[in-house]
Amino acid sequence: MSKPFLSLLSLSLLLFTSTCLATSSEFDRLNQCRLDNINALEPDHRVESEAGLTETWNPNHPELRCAGVSLIRRTIDPNGLHLPSYSPSPQLIYIIQGKGVIGLTLPGCPETYQEPRSSQSRQGSRQQQPDSHQKIRRFRKGDIIAIPSGIPYWTYNNGDEPLVAISLLDTSNIANQLDSTPRVFYLGGNPEVEFPETQEEQQERHQQKHSLPVGRRGGQHQQEEESEEQKDGNSVLSGFSSEFLAQTFNTEEDTAKRLRSPRDKRNQIVRVEGGLRIINPEGQQEEEEEEEEEKQRSEQGRNGLEETICSLKIRENIAQPARADLYNPRAGSISTANSLTLPILRYLRLSAEYVRLYRNGIYAPHWNINANSLLYVIRGEGRVRIVNSQGNAVFDNKVRKGQLVVVPQNFVVAEQAGEEEGLEYLVFKTNDRAAVSHVQQVFRATPADVLANAFGLRQRQVTELKLSGNRGPLVHPQSQSQSN
Repeated sequence: MSKPFLSLLSLSLLLFTSTCLATSSEFDRLNQCRLDNINALEPDHRVESEAGLTETWNPNHPELRCAGVSLIRRTIDPNGLHLPSYSPSPQLIYIIQGKGVIGLTLPGCPETYQEPRSSQSRQGSRQQQPDSHQKIRRFRKGDIIAIPSGIPYWTYNNGDEPLVAISLLDTSNIANQLDSTPRVFYLGGNPEVEFPETQEEQQERHQQKHSLPVGRRGGQHQQEEESEEQKDGNSVLSGFSSEFLAQTFNTEEDTAKRLRSPRDKRNQIVRVEGGLRIINPEGQQEEEEEEEEEKQRSEQGRNGLEETICSLKIRENIAQPARADLYNPRAGSISTANSLTLPILRYLRLSAEYVRLYRNGIYAPHWNINANSLLYVIRGEGRVRIVNSQGNAVFDNKVRKGQLVVVPQNFVVAEQAGEEEGLEYLVFKTNDRAAVSHVQQVFRATPADVLANAFGLRQRQVTELKLSGNRGPLVHPQSQSQSN
């Protein structure tokens, strides 16, 4: 009992610390935000796997360096398994398309799911030990999924269509005690490098370290063989010798060699023939269990460590129309996921916003008070305008599906859907309680005489500015003109 408790306590302290401190990388990135021009970004690198595709944005883009984040877009084919991995940077994932299951391994949490004891294995030759594991969660289109720093997770597509997800890695987060280089550690397989732009120097140093000068090979033959073995494969277990792994896990050496995955050509997304066999309740039963857990948490006030960490909800759907926080029947809707609606985001210090604009719909000028934001276009097309503190339009262009636009903190931004189709986009924000200020609301909250003197307006014009038109941030030009 003591070891699980200590593990839970350690993780709790880590998560608590992440909410109280600021990192040096957060201060370093301030010098990266002198942006006179912002570009719409598309993925720069792609890794094709046996059962999917991984695309990444170059983290050296000035816009991404300013925001202190990196991004990954994954496409997983049906029956595709994204291998277990973890990152020192907290991750926030949005499901663009498809459905699947995800498993997290939280230190100190019990393996609560156990299959019935079977008398025979699949081959029928020997008795099989019953399997057990931690909770597995289902997800679907429109879900936001929170992955804490250093926590391994895997993803499986159990649907009939490709699973597409966009992931944000907050490399400037307090939880990341390394530098701002995006890193993904794989526990297995032979994954290809996902951010080659930032890892070229690391690979060069690694090659220099393992290169031996001529004339010294005779006395280091055994060391050289071990070094050559450890250079095969790209998972964290590839750096250990097969002999050492066999001793560590008390297993056969052939099994240890397979753990190192030295010549696996499938990369980071592999195909599961016949489907994945896991212990998991049916979707409806799981939904009922999660509702019951939420009810218990609200009643008990989260009294124990195990309750706050092991049972903490990690996902929330923000794409459902009924979930909208702001709604205009002619202009569109906005839904937000933050630490108030999904408490785990408090530890990640991240939040997200889902915006759907109908044809010609406008999200009126606004700014993020305490966060940088990253706008990713999910569907449709439209126009985005961003203005800096000098009153210069640093971005005023059309955007389309798959493009990413960074909006620095306090820069004023406005979005408008196109005339032919609507605009649907996701906004990642680097604060779990990101606050937004709308120019329209500022005008209404400001005394009339202040506005009159600030803009040189007549009283009638001030009254019109403050009281006419749509009272919310979502506007439709036709309905706005009719109200005037």
